[in-house]
Amino acid sequence: MFNMNGGTGGGSNRSLYNPFGETRGWANPTMQGAISLPEKVMGLTCLLVLCALGGILLGGAGLNTTAAGGGILWFIAMIVLVMATQALAARPGIGMVLFLAFGVVTGIAVSPLILGLQAGGYQYIVYEAVAATVATTGGITLYARTTSRDFSRIGGWLFAALIGVVVAMVIGLFVQSTAFQIFISAAACVLFSLFLLYDIQRVTTTGNAPGSAIRIALKIYLDVFNLFLNLLMILMMTQGGGSSRR
Repeated sequence: MFNMNGGTGGGSNRSLYNPFGETRGWANPTMQGAISLPEKVMGLTCLLVLCALGGILLGGAGLNTTAAGGGILWFIAMIVLVMATQALAARPGIGMVLFLAFGVVTGIAVSPLILGLQAGGYQYIVYEAVAATVATTGGITLYARTTSRDFSRIGGWLFAALIGVVVAMVIGLFVQSTAFQIFISAAACVLFSLFLLYDIQRVTTTGNAPGSAIRIALKIYLDVFNLFLNLLMILMMTQGGGSSRR
C-alpha cells in the first residue's frame, strides 16, 4: 500500500494546455486557461496510467527482479519521487519529469507480481482486478461530480483510518491468517475508495494555481493504484492463485 494523502481557473486570456508549464500560454496567448483544472487532472491521471503500463513492460525486460532486494529499492524510489513531485510540482519542466518518472517506477515496482501471474496462467485475475478498479473508479467519479454532499471534512478521518490500516498490515506480517489478510485488503479498498471520492471532489474546489493539477492527479492516481493492488490481493487469496479456475 502506498499513499501520500494528507476551482476551475478562468480569465479573459485562454491558451492550449502545456503539461510542462500548466497555466502558461505557449501556443496561443489569446486563449489562456482553455483547459480547466478537472480536464488537466483527468489528462494527467490517464498519462500516469500509461507511464505505469510502460513501467510494467520495462520491469518485464529485467529492470526489476526479486534478487538483491530489487523490490525494496524500487519502493524506496517511489517514496522519493512522490515526495519530490509534491514539492516541485509548480516548477515547469522538472515537476512534470518527476511526475512521469513516478508513474514509470510504480509500473516497474509491481511488474514482478503482474508478470508472475501472467506467466503462471492466472492473467484473468489481473483482468478481473482491472475491471473492478475501472468500474469502482467510474462509479465514484460520477457520484463525486454529481452529488451535492460535501466530503471536504472527512480528510482527517481518512488519514486516521489510513494509519489504522497500516498498523493492521504490520500486524498481518506476523499473523499468518488468510481471513485476516482479506479483511485488511477489503478495509483498504473501502478506505481508498473514500480517498478517491474526497480527492475527486477537491478538483472542483481547488484553485487552478501552478502545480495544482499535478498534485491532485498524483493523489488520485495513488488512490486508484492502491485500490487496484488491494483488489488484486483479494482476488488472489479468494481464488487460490487460480487453481480452481484452471
